[in-house]
Amino acid sequence: MEPEDGIKLYFFNPFHTDVREQLLPFYVREDFVTSPTASSKLNIFQGMPIRCTVFPRNPTLLPWDTLPESFRSARYVQQSVQASNGSGGLDGMLLGNLAVAMNFTAETMDASDRLEYGYRLPNDSFVGSLGDLLQYRTDVSFNIRFMKFYDTDEIEFLHPIYSDRLCILSPKSLEIPQWLAIFLCFHPYVWASFVVIGFVGGYCWYVLRRWGLSKMRRYRQRLRRGDRAQCSVLSIELWLVLLGASSTHLPVRMIERLLLTVFLIANVIISGTFQGTLTTAFSTKSYYKDINTLAALDRSALPIATSSRSLLDIFGNTSLSPLYQSLKGKLQILNDSARHRAAYERDVCCIERYSDVHLIINTEYIRPDGQPMLHVIDECPRVYSLAYIVRKGWQFAPLFNAAISRFVESGLCMKWYADTEDALIAQKRIKQMIEHREESMFRKLTVIDMQTSFYIMAMGISVSLIVFIVEMFVASGV
Repeated sequence: MEPEDGIKLYFFNPFHTDVREQLLPFYVREDFVTSPTASSKLNIFQGMPIRCTVFPRNPTLLPWDTLPESFRSARYVQQSVQASNGSGGLDGMLLGNLAVAMNFTAETMDASDRLEYGYRLPNDSFVGSLGDLLQYRTDVSFNIRFMKFYDTDEIEFLHPIYSDRLCILSPKSLEIPQWLAIFLCFHPYVWASFVVIGFVGGYCWYVLRRWGLSKMRRYRQRLRRGDRAQCSVLSIELWLVLLGASSTHLPVRMIERLLLTVFLIANVIISGTFQGTLTTAFSTKSYYKDINTLAALDRSALPIATSSRSLLDIFGNTSLSPLYQSLKGKLQILNDSARHRAAYERDVCCIERYSDVHLIINTEYIRPDGQPMLHVIDECPRVYSLAYIVRKGWQFAPLFNAAISRFVESGLCMKWYADTEDALIAQKRIKQMIEHREESMFRKLTVIDMQTSFYIMAMGISVSLIVFIVEMFVASGV
């Protein structure tokens, strides 16, 4: 029979040495686990050992010696890491604080077969920490994982810690060569506009001049110099104006002068913009466009690698989307680190949690000049909640859920995660500054930076010389 409000419920606690204290009275409200009376009786384990499976994973669970020295000096870090047997990060600090709050002894162990999270084999047996849990070698797997189906109904999740997106990391786009960066400083449409403006302006000038000639013939006026200039000549003249050179065909009619005045003003704007953009192209590094959508990832033909078999359902199992079906066909299992291969060999993409990407890139995969080696694709195909797992029906799960919910709702879990992330990034930045302190952040422009202009001059002179020689032979043949 379900208890009603006002009924006193007794909870049996076998860990008290005094027999009279083994029956603990609880005043039932809505749920005895989360009632105010129960909150004062979470500390009931009396040092009882709880077997916990943990394995290193950056940045959620880090060994003590890998934590930054400044971070290790914090008192709350020392207490939690000591209680969790030397584990830092979000998982380690939550385990340590749970052990202190609930007064149990954390007996930590690695996965017996070193397969970390674990998965189901074709013979229906399980490996990794998942197998240790199902085979009663451990009580709790204290590496946070996604809340989804792991091919068994014999596990359950504790209170979720936070939610996270599962994203794809692609190799960072390469740097544009200096000689090519000058031509890519403007969008191709802008370059096309420059070319079209010259020809269209020349044609407009030609039309205005023909209109002026028709009026001169009507009133039998004398032709002036340049009145019979061809459309190609006038286009070249306007190109000279746009490029800042002087024109040999100065208009004498007011309407033509207005057109030339407009192009002179355009010359000031275009030349200023062009010079500023060229300066930016010379002084800064430019990169090719990164992959930002799943459709672009599919077109890139890069395979998607992961070392975790549990992530093979990132694009769903029965998705009706042709894009997701195509991407799912590119998934492959790697025994080595997929993100290391994506960063250095640049022939695959990898899968990571979005919350971990910022720390991973800024501490492991960043070049000495501060540029990242990996890029996060904006579209993330999956969103999960994350939690710890225990065996289904584990008798202490309600007490652990009650304690974890208090840490989550108070914001401590996110604080521990953010503190660890900031400490690791600061340590990496300081190390890079020490290693490259003699390198100047500023660089002088040299002749090598201007090599493109010399190439263009050499090409122009070569073409002009070829045309001159051809004209010489044609003239001599005539």
